Amino acid sequence: MGSLEAKWIEASRTWHVSDELLDYLNLSMTVTFHGVLSLTGVVTNIVNMVFFFKLKLKTSMSVGLMALSFTDFWVTAFQLTSCCCFLVKVVYPDCPVDPWTLGGYVFSWAHYLGYLISCWITTMLSVERCFCVVAPFTVRQLFTKARCAYTLIIIYSAHALIHAPTFYYAEWVSVGQAANSNFSVLKVVFNDNSAKWEILADLVAGVGLSLVSQIVIFVCTARMIVSLRSTSKIRHNPESSTKVNNLQGECVVKTVNETLSPRERRLVRTILCLAVIVSVCNIPRLIATAFRHLAPRANLGAYQNLQILLWEVSYIFMTISCSLNMFVYLKLNSGFQKLFKGYLISCTLCDQK
Repeated sequence: MGSLEAKWIEASRTWHVSDELLDYLNLSMTVTFHGVLSLTGVVTNIVNMVFFFKLKLKTSMSVGLMALSFTDFWVTAFQLTSCCCFLVKVVYPDCPVDPWTLGGYVFSWAHYLGYLISCWITTMLSVERCFCVVAPFTVRQLFTKARCAYTLIIIYSAHALIHAPTFYYAEWVSVGQAANSNFSVLKVVFNDNSAKWEILADLVAGVGLSLVSQIVIFVCTARMIVSLRSTSKIRHNPESSTKVNNLQGECVVKTVNETLSPRERRLVRTILCLAVIVSVCNIPRLIATAFRHLAPRANLGAYQNLQILLWEVSYIFMTISCSLNMFVYLKLNSGFQKLFKGYLISCTLCDQK
């Protein structure tokens, strides 16, 4: 990098977003709003995991929902830790370990990795829910607990292997604060290899795989809606029927009403809700990623303050996505809904006593 280019990159650091504005936004968004939102996500996901454990992991859907709750807990917990690091930076500026490096990079990347995994688990659940309407008699044979576990292992392993080299090449170094001072700060330094792997991992997992999961969700949703609309027209005809085999292998005739689940309309709303949540929460992240790779010299550090602001907004939407899952479960899983209502009734009775 030439000296002129380095000067231009340094000058562009405060373009559009000044240091004072960035400090104010970091304090108001990262430490305050995002911290409260992350804490809410941690609590709701703990409740989710406890409820699913009590319901027992009997089906592939329950295993997937438990994995999604655990992943979302991981995402919100790392984000809460990142917010605490920013708070330490404000309260304790002479900390021997750089809180900005920990919160702004290490924990933020862990949060980012967990969110990408969460999106793929949501995609897997959306595919299974789609098959419940499209092919209700084959869903139990296709989506078993073992296959669900194997798929989860593949999702976790693939994303971990893609991002591992970025942290492997990073180094912890002690940086002196002043020439006449013995005080130094422990920071993470990323060399050229780490920077290259970071860009590659972001393109593969953050853009490529993420777009694939988004497309799969849209396809499943569209296919299910088309199937439900076509069968709803036939349902009004009492003579319409479907031949299926019962457990004894005997051929029996069932109407479309009996073939499809009576909760299919709620199922459509649930899948649409999942698609909308993932899509909306992905928009700021895709904008930040596109800006980083398409804006001139942005991947070399140009427009630093603007990029920090864009990524902070995208992280907020990621946390929102992982904090709203409890409301999705209340519509998706009837057992979870009954258990949740039972706990609410128990708490109400205890308060009355």
